[in-house]
Amino acid sequence: MRKFWMTAALMTLAVASAQTITTSPKSGETGGPDAVATGTTTASVTQTVNLKLPQATALHLDATQLTFDISQLANQDGTWYCAYGKGNGTDVDSQLGTDFWNQTQTLPLGTKYIPDANTFGKVSIDGGAKVTSYPPVTQASAGAEVDNASKAYFVCYRSFIIQKFSNVGNFKLSVSRNTPTGANADMGRQMMYIQDNPCDTWGEGTGLYRLPVGATRELIPMRLTQGTTGARAAGNVTFTDKTVTSNATKFCRQNTSWLDDLVVIAVVVDGDKAGDNNAILTYTLESKASAFVIGDSDATTASKP
Repeated sequence: MRKFWMTAALMTLAVASAQTITTSPKSGETGGPDAVATGTTTASVTQTVNLKLPQATALHLDATQLTFDISQLANQDGTWYCAYGKGNGTDVDSQLGTDFWNQTQTLPLGTKYIPDANTFGKVSIDGGAKVTSYPPVTQASAGAEVDNASKAYFVCYRSFIIQKFSNVGNFKLSVSRNTPTGANADMGRQMMYIQDNPCDTWGEGTGLYRLPVGATRELIPMRLTQGTTGARAAGNVTFTDKTVTSNATKFCRQNTSWLDDLVVIAVVVDGDKAGDNNAILTYTLESKASAFVIGDSDATTASKP
């Protein structure tokens, strides 16, 4: 019975793909004014073919749950990585300009991530020593002096893909973090950082944006908000930086109008209460026909909170 059903289903699909259409317009209907031309050896008429599309904006998030399970530090599997800071172990901030919505770039505890120039979605972490125990502490051997530096804060990185669709003409992506309230108001306040990397500009080194409780950040540089997502994924937009076009062709998925972005999130660990520290992030894709300007920013702070 199952074999028969599968065969019948395939036959149905085959029939469904071989439908007929009738000529349009039919006699008596209008398809615009008629066009007639006569000549001795040539005759030409013109026709407008209108592909009429509704405006559409959409997001696809493939990781609605992103967990940093610190009890599993010894079992980091390549999907996440935790390391001590670099230098003096504090954040390193750089004020950015208008193209980045006047926001501040941050290296969490002096660390950063480095995109693999040849593989979209693959990054490496430039940080201090890997952290494999919690609470963080290192003792070379039983009875040996404990290295107090090993008790420092550390930072953990994870990444995921978000896909954007926008055909209006210009688009921007922002992220907002909730403010914990009620009985658990003292949880979900971990130090957090975020950055977005569109496939059509993959390979650029970058810091992250600090995302404190209740804040909103713009994730896409202003110069990358121009065009439709499909045009950018296909490399069919005129860019100032010509390397962007080749990156789009090399790294973006083919035959789709959705644009893939790799989002990197980092959290600093220490001082937080045991249990589930849930921070709720809301991603918003906005489209409009005219170009975005600095006044369109939804960022709630432009510098270090």
